[in-house]
Amino acid sequence: MKLRLVPIILLLAITGGCDLYRPQQSFRLAIPEKDYFHNYMANHLRPFLERHGYHIEMVTAPTAIEANRLVASGKADLCFLNNHSVPITNALGPETGTLRTVLPLTTRLLFAFSKKELPETATAKELFENSRIGIEVLQGEAQLDIEQLLARAQISGAQVVTLEDNPDVIVFWGTLYGRRATKYLADGWHPFSFKQNWIDFFTLNDPALRPYTLPSIPGNPKSIPIHTLATEVILVTRESIGENAVYKLAEVIQQNKMELMHEDIMYRSINESFDAQSLLYPLHEGAASFLRRDEPSFFERYADTIALVLSVLAVAYGSIQTIRSNIARKKKDQVDRYFLEFLEIRQSKETDLSQKIKSLDELFQRAVEQMTNEKLDKADFHIFSRLIQQELTMLRMK
Repeated sequence: MKLRLVPIILLLAITGGCDLYRPQQSFRLAIPEKDYFHNYMANHLRPFLERHGYHIEMVTAPTAIEANRLVASGKADLCFLNNHSVPITNALGPETGTLRTVLPLTTRLLFAFSKKELPETATAKELFENSRIGIEVLQGEAQLDIEQLLARAQISGAQVVTLEDNPDVIVFWGTLYGRRATKYLADGWHPFSFKQNWIDFFTLNDPALRPYTLPSIPGNPKSIPIHTLATEVILVTRESIGENAVYKLAEVIQQNKMELMHEDIMYRSINESFDAQSLLYPLHEGAASFLRRDEPSFFERYADTIALVLSVLAVAYGSIQTIRSNIARKKKDQVDRYFLEFLEIRQSKETDLSQKIKSLDELFQRAVEQMTNEKLDKADFHIFSRLIQQELTMLRMK
C-alpha cells in the first residue's frame, strides 16, 4: 500500500515544485468577440503582459457568460467580468465554484444615451419605460445586467435590442470619458444623468455598485455632469491555476500599472486597497498571498518563541536520551553480573552437583524477579535463561 502511494507523492511534489520554481507564464485569455470593452482591455493587457515575459493566447467566446464558462471548464485561463454581474453566476450555476479573482483592473460606469432630448427632471422610468434599449450583444452580460436593473426598479415595457435595431436608448458600461461616450455625443445622442433615488436604490441592493459622478468636460458645451453607477472589472482565473503563478501575475500588474495608465486613465483603479468581501468571486490564494506579502509570516512573528520551544525540546530530548542510556547501561551491568555469577557456579570445582543445581535455581529465580521489575534487558535475559536451563539439564542428566 505504501509503495502505491509513492508515485502519487512524487507527482504532487513535482507539480508543486513546478509552480514554485517555474510558475505558469502562458495563459489563454477568453474574450467575447463582439464586446467592445473586453476587446479594448485585451488589446492593452496582452502586449503589456508579453513585454513582461508572458505568452497570451486569445480565445474568443460568443458572450461574457461563455468566456467565464471556458475558464471554469479549463478551456481558458483568464477572462474579464463586471464585479456586480450576479446574473452570470446564476447562468453558470455550480461551475462558478471554480472561479477566482486575480484583482480588480478598472472602474466602469453605467452610461445611458437617449435619442431624444429629455428635460433635466426626467426620471429613469421616463427614459426606459416602453423604450427600445440598444446594447452590443444579446443574451450576454449586458442584457442580463440591464434586465436585472429594470426588474429591480419595477420598470416595464422596455425591449432590449441590438444597436442596429433602431434603439431609443443606448446603454453600456464604459470608461471615464471613453471613446464610445464621445462618439455618441458627437452623433447627437443625449447623455442621461440618473437621479439620486435611483442610485441609492441600486447601491443599497448591490454592494458591488457604488455612486459615481463624472464631471462635465469644461470645453465641451454638450457635456454635462453625469450621476451614475460604477462597478469594478475583475480579472478572473480558475482555482486550479498555481498559487505562485497567480502571485506573480498580480505582482506584475500591480507593480507596473503605470504602463497600463499610459494607455488609459481607467487603470488608475488598480490598487491594493479594494474590499475583498465585495468581490463576486473570492480571491485566488495566489492573489491573497501577494496582498499579504508585507505581513510577517507565522514563523517571522513567532521566531523567538519557536526558537525557545525548539531549544527546550532539544534539551528535553537530550535529557531523555541520556536517562534511557543510563537505564540501559544499568540493565546491561546487572545482567553482566548474573553472567559472571553463572560462570563462577559452573566452573567451581569445590561445589558438588546438588549444590550447583540449587545455586543455579536461586540465580535464575533472582533473574526472573529482576526481569519482572523491568531491571533487565529482555534480549539479554532470554539468552541468560537459556544458558541456565541448558546447564541445569546437563547437570541433572549427570
